[in-house]
Amino acid sequence: MPQIIINKLGPIDHCELDIKDLMIFTGQQASGKSTIAKSVFFFKNVKNVLYAQLRKRCLLGSQENTLKFSVKKSLIRDIRSNFLQTFGSTWCMDRNMSLQYEYTDGVWIKISLTSDPISPNYIWVDISAALSDSLQAMEKEISLKNEMTFIGEVDIIKGKINNIFQDDAEVVYIPAGRSMITLLSTQLNYIYSAMDDTQKKNIDYCTQNYLERILMLKSTFAQGAEQMIQDMLRLTDVRVEKELLYLTADLMKRILNGEYRNIEGEERLQVEEERYVKINFASSGQQESVWILNVLFYYLLNNKKAYFIIEEPESHLFPNAQKLITEFISLARGKRKNQIFITTHSPYILGTINNLLYADRISSVVDKEQLKRIINENEWISASEIAAFFLNKGKAISCMDEEFGAIENEVIDGASEDINDDYDRMVMLKEKALKGEGV
Repeated sequence: MPQIIINKLGPIDHCELDIKDLMIFTGQQASGKSTIAKSVFFFKNVKNVLYAQLRKRCLLGSQENTLKFSVKKSLIRDIRSNFLQTFGSTWCMDRNMSLQYEYTDGVWIKISLTSDPISPNYIWVDISAALSDSLQAMEKEISLKNEMTFIGEVDIIKGKINNIFQDDAEVVYIPAGRSMITLLSTQLNYIYSAMDDTQKKNIDYCTQNYLERILMLKSTFAQGAEQMIQDMLRLTDVRVEKELLYLTADLMKRILNGEYRNIEGEERLQVEEERYVKINFASSGQQESVWILNVLFYYLLNNKKAYFIIEEPESHLFPNAQKLITEFISLARGKRKNQIFITTHSPYILGTINNLLYADRISSVVDKEQLKRIINENEWISASEIAAFFLNKGKAISCMDEEFGAIENEVIDGASEDINDDYDRMVMLKEKALKGEGV
């Protein structure tokens, strides 16, 4: 099982985490949830960086300057650049900062800072011997190819890269603060295309990845979700989970109170067949959730395996919609093919996850058909698949109740207990006052 170790990075003091199929992180603001999310994305994205390096060598290999560095050195250079774009300047970081990700036995990458007085806080990248050997072998193989050969064998080459890292899922990051990007949707194409590479690198790397993804996907939503499903079933031989897709399409409508459509570049929320709202005039909850729904639906529809990192899916949503989007995300696991990483502040998200865990737990002792009518079987979550953590004082503390296979009630109801405690104290204060009046 992959593992990440984070030491002295941002709010995180130290944590060591196994990467499970479903990971939930909660805790107060600035406790380190986004730091862990970005760290996981950073390492999982390395195989995409490697692929880009290999393609560049095939395209420009005949030019003198491209052969100065080996694949390993070029990869290290890009890892260093991506680290800075993801986490910012290292000058303010702790000298003992380090990150390490173990993909599989013997294949790992470690990031740390040098203590060299001449260049303090310089990013140092260590690559395991097994990974280094694999890179060298890939370099020898790729040296015999040109761009056309590379394109013709792209699936083979991607398969070999996936095999090195033992990971064939595409990593998809969906950051918090999505409403502003949706609000500026009509200007995004112009704004982004007008930027040069230096300006783009000033955007947080995870946000840049998200921006590029939605700009790429917008045009695929010219029709409603149900029509997209019908077209996929009619026009392609891609294996489609028909029931699952229609369930997600229905949930999308219920969460958005409409359907997203991109009509000749104009983004709309179609309320009825003849009535719509431009997306930049939609509610903040609709703007926050629309691209969570669209991105996850796209990957399900096209049968693409993914590792989804979703920050604060509850943003600006009414509690019932928070329940529905949690169910939608669970469906998006695609019968456990995809993996999910969630950060959240919401007790409704955590409470819904507990319901899905409970459904799976009791499924062997109750009438299964009746249970399915309460919660669809595709949404059930096995306790063996999930890890949940509460972040506090730089540590990631497991908040799973192993006996009951659920997230601990203290985490879900912590704020409610504080509110109720304040109310009880005020009631007692009033009772004392009334007793004093009667004396």
